[in-house]
Amino acid sequence: MLKSEKLINEISNSFLNSYSMVFFSKNRVLAVLLVIVSFFDIYAGLAGALSVLTANIIARFLGLNHYNISSGFYGFNALLVGMGLGIAIEPSLPFFAIVFFVALATLFLSIAFEGIMGKYGLPYLTIPFLLSLWLAELAIRSYTKLQPSDADIFTMNTMYARGGDTMLLIYKWFGDVQWPLVVKTYFKSLGAIFFQYHLLAGILIAVGLVLYSRIAFLLSLFGFGAAWLFYLLIGANMHELDYGFIGFNHILTAIALGGFFMIASRWSLLWVLALTPVVSIIITGTSAILQPFQLTVYSLPFNAVVLVFLYAMKFRERMLLKPETVIVQHFSPEENLYSGMNARERFRNQLYIQFSLPFYGNWLVNQGHDGEHTHRDEWKYAWDFVVSDENGKEYESDGSKIEDFYCFGKPVLAPADGWIEEVVDMIDDNEPGDYNLEQNWGNTIIIKHTEGMYSKLSHLKKQSVLVTRGTYVYKGQVIAHCGNSGRSPYPHLHFQFQATPFIGSKTLKYPFSQYVISNTDFALKLSGIPEEEQIVQNIEPDASLAKAFKFIPGQELTYCILESSQPEGKWSVKTDMLNNRYLECATSGAKAYFRYDEKLFYFTHFAGSKKSLLYHFYLSAYKVPLGFYKNMQVEDIFPPTILRLGLLRILQDVVSPVVLFLKPMYKLVYSKNEELISGSKIVLESECNLKLAGKELRHWSYKLEFADNQLETIEIKIKDSIQKAVFKKSS
Repeated sequence: MLKSEKLINEISNSFLNSYSMVFFSKNRVLAVLLVIVSFFDIYAGLAGALSVLTANIIARFLGLNHYNISSGFYGFNALLVGMGLGIAIEPSLPFFAIVFFVALATLFLSIAFEGIMGKYGLPYLTIPFLLSLWLAELAIRSYTKLQPSDADIFTMNTMYARGGDTMLLIYKWFGDVQWPLVVKTYFKSLGAIFFQYHLLAGILIAVGLVLYSRIAFLLSLFGFGAAWLFYLLIGANMHELDYGFIGFNHILTAIALGGFFMIASRWSLLWVLALTPVVSIIITGTSAILQPFQLTVYSLPFNAVVLVFLYAMKFRERMLLKPETVIVQHFSPEENLYSGMNARERFRNQLYIQFSLPFYGNWLVNQGHDGEHTHRDEWKYAWDFVVSDENGKEYESDGSKIEDFYCFGKPVLAPADGWIEEVVDMIDDNEPGDYNLEQNWGNTIIIKHTEGMYSKLSHLKKQSVLVTRGTYVYKGQVIAHCGNSGRSPYPHLHFQFQATPFIGSKTLKYPFSQYVISNTDFALKLSGIPEEEQIVQNIEPDASLAKAFKFIPGQELTYCILESSQPEGKWSVKTDMLNNRYLECATSGAKAYFRYDEKLFYFTHFAGSKKSLLYHFYLSAYKVPLGFYKNMQVEDIFPPTILRLGLLRILQDVVSPVVLFLKPMYKLVYSKNEELISGSKIVLESECNLKLAGKELRHWSYKLEFADNQLETIEIKIKDSIQKAVFKKSS
């Protein structure tokens, strides 16, 4: 892309996003409708556009963050200030000069509040708009060359002056519509967000909300409806909602807390309902405070309630999902909801410290939780691990010597990083069948991983401990060898989690991460509690597969699609400002975000064209454990937003805070691993499948081939159509 084209694209994005960001959105359709609404009053529209351009261009000139500028973060407050002045002041040359400088002041206030509020992890919302417009309104009372506008007083004359008979007829038609007062007030309140106090403006904004987000539209109805009922319930003056249509505070609060900053759910709706009276009280109270200064409350109640609520949520120690805070912002209530639900389903184990099994290879769970022999009462959450052969025997020969047992002397590993808290290393190993009841736990290591989380490894071999108290160890580091000391009639490794650093502490129930069960068929567990009689092992990375998926920033992958007119395509590996890695398609601009931790590769998010090859790679390699286990099946769930589902998707959006009925499924099978002279050739087969009420709605199949430590081909099968993409060998 040429430099001039890139600049024009940036200015266009920042301009449109400044409009849609008023509703926490980056939706182009909503932005265009809002631009149109802003020009219902031509001078207000011009003042708003001038303010946006002023803020964004100066922000770019100052060298501020490109992403923030492009997202409209520095423009939306200036837009509101410009439109507010455009409604309040008659147009003139001094007026546009004031608009320019007030927009400049709003930009600097936005930057200042970005820093102030950012320290607390809070958004600055429309605080810069409030301060700038209030100060401007107070200041211009002393400016003799600026005349107050009568646009909001003599509305009919203004409509005629600015649009002639056509504009006047349209305005009168909407004014005469015999709709219930609550409906008309709702639409006018929507329009009031953009200083347009008539039905048509609100209707267009409502249409934009529906196209942008069904959840946001329903939340706007819910928030305003709850306010209307509250006013009726307490016998309040209904004209408070009608006057200046200040009820938009309820609408914005409902969207912000119901689905944008908090994930949409029954709990977020409950909080919107509970906070409705609070917003109303603040509207009434602050109106009384500001009345002597002849200032309007504008969006002050919305800012106060949202910021205080979000700040309060940061002090929670429990009930963290009631409601759940949005961690990664997608600027869409649907995306926030589906991504949040999908992340909880896929990555619930990441809420925990990631503990690996403390050994190499396959070990049998000889005694699990609530065991038959010793894992009882306060010590019930523990494991005994042994090594057995294909016949289930734990020893060779007759098992009369401890050296006959397969696990005796095997390396014991640190399950996670931590400090060595306690070491016992001088207790003799028992002969098979003997006990040492006086020194129950035998040779033991206790590791502190964090406050309140310790791991204990017991019955270790005498003088085999390789670490000392107070030293730091890393996950997978060999720290000792398996033995038969303490209350241990046969060699085994006792392992438990505990909350305190003492030998003999009671156990904690806590999962292991990323391990494989291999009794008959292989089965992957991203997080789980190994059960008695299960044979378990850590994921052992296959070198070829691990290298193929280790995408390094700056790396490029070039491909061509066979029997296609499409020229060569290219993916680039990049990182964003938060160090999230992603693949980007050079042709479509599509992005697929991923994570790689040497044992597991998985995609987290896709944005862009669903016609790109990158989209199909995202679907086909959604989650790939990097070890090869013949015929092992890996399953996962996609977010509903990943597929095009038309009306069905709209219905899902409407009911999504309550129920999720669209669950596209992912399945991966390890098909083939051939040893070649140059390395391995690995074939993985996967599919994306969506069923509803037993009926299959979507089914796409994929075959991924890897050779010479890199991706070689992707085969895509959709119904009877098969496409194949071949990747160029890297030098």
